[in-house]
Amino acid sequence: MKNKDLVLSIFLNAFLGYLWILFKEHINGIGLDNPLIGLIMIFCGSWCFWEIVNRITPFNEYKRSHPVKIAGFVSFGMVLIVNLFVNLN
Repeated sequence: MKNKDLVLSIFLNAFLGYLWILFKEHINGIGLDNPLIGLIMIFCGSWCFWEIVNRITPFNEYKRSHPVKIAGFVSFGMVLIVNLFVNLN
């Protein structure tokens, strides 16, 4: 494991977390008449986003338990959690 891979994974996944937040906010901002359609759009978009993220990142050959992948998942989750707490206040 190289420090460069670890730092790249953290920054890449944090950026992707921010992009996912922008996507979700855009779907919510459209103001659809039926909230079920919005939920379906968010689910389908999130699924497509997950597939793209798993194929684009240079770390797709690592197992899920590899420290670089774990650090990436944690940074993605931290961006989502920080956004959640910032929007609650």
